Amino acid sequence: MDPLSHVLFGRTLIALDRDGHLGRRSVAACVLGTLAPDVDAIAIARGWDVYLRVHEGGTHSILGSVAVASAAAGLVHLPRRGGRYASLVVAAWIGALSHLAFDLLSGARIAPGWPLFAGTLSIPLVAMADPWLVAVCVSGGIALWVERGNIAKHARSVIAVIAMFLGVKALLLVMAVPYWTASTRSDEITTHAVQAVWGSLAEWDVFDRTPQALRRWRVSALGGRATLLFSLPLDSGSPPVEASHSLDTVGNFLRVHQLGFAIADPAENGGTRVLWSDIRYCRSGTDAAAQARTHEGSITCTVWFGGIYDRAGRPLRQVVRVGRWLQTRPVEP
Repeated sequence: MDPLSHVLFGRTLIALDRDGHLGRRSVAACVLGTLAPDVDAIAIARGWDVYLRVHEGGTHSILGSVAVASAAAGLVHLPRRGGRYASLVVAAWIGALSHLAFDLLSGARIAPGWPLFAGTLSIPLVAMADPWLVAVCVSGGIALWVERGNIAKHARSVIAVIAMFLGVKALLLVMAVPYWTASTRSDEITTHAVQAVWGSLAEWDVFDRTPQALRRWRVSALGGRATLLFSLPLDSGSPPVEASHSLDTVGNFLRVHQLGFAIADPAENGGTRVLWSDIRYCRSGTDAAAQARTHEGSITCTVWFGGIYDRAGRPLRQVVRVGRWLQTRPVEP
């Protein structure tokens, strides 16, 4: 979810502490705690693939949230010692847990039990930065700021509205997915993922993999059927693609992506460029601004992971491309 919604929802939760049991600086601790789990973004400097790998667990786990909440509470506590640090930790942890909850409900795959349990969860009720949920959070934040006299009451109202909105979205999701199930009943589905359509109340995209293709479907709770948006045929692994599994960029990518595919095309040095992407990063149609596309040219993907090989098949460098942003690093020996 977007930072603004994280902050506003955390502020709403801490407003329930009407009598100030957590101390005067609890609001600052909670707000900072709502942003603290995203400190793992520092891994982007190493590589976007590294960031995506650590983003599933680490600070986005229960244990990780305790660690970053303790650090956030420390930042609030240090300038003016004498308050109750433990209370600030509780406030910051409330914010950090709300961050995890919003990310889960936005369809992010996280491992809450890391490092003890490797399983991941995803509850795709809304899209990332969903405008409907953002509007509810912003309206609630304005109400809390204007009506300060009974802030706890207004906080309960905001939370109730958010709960009802998410409840309706959950019901619509349960209604929508069976249309995809009915359309693919005879297919051999090896894995699939569901993602809410940004700005839509009743639509979701379902991505699935069969032995022959990766596909993107659009389902609507009100539509009555599933629509196939596009299908990407899967090729058998060529030698360059198989060799790319030894690259860190590809290993990190495959560790957290189950709907991946690879392309191999000529590089500028006469060698080969092998790039991997996930169908969830792709859309139908071509885009002249895209830096890499599938061999068919009918699907454009914004994120790629892989490497460049010379004429003899030796890896020269690893690459990660996010839109126009290119990261390169040496091949690890």
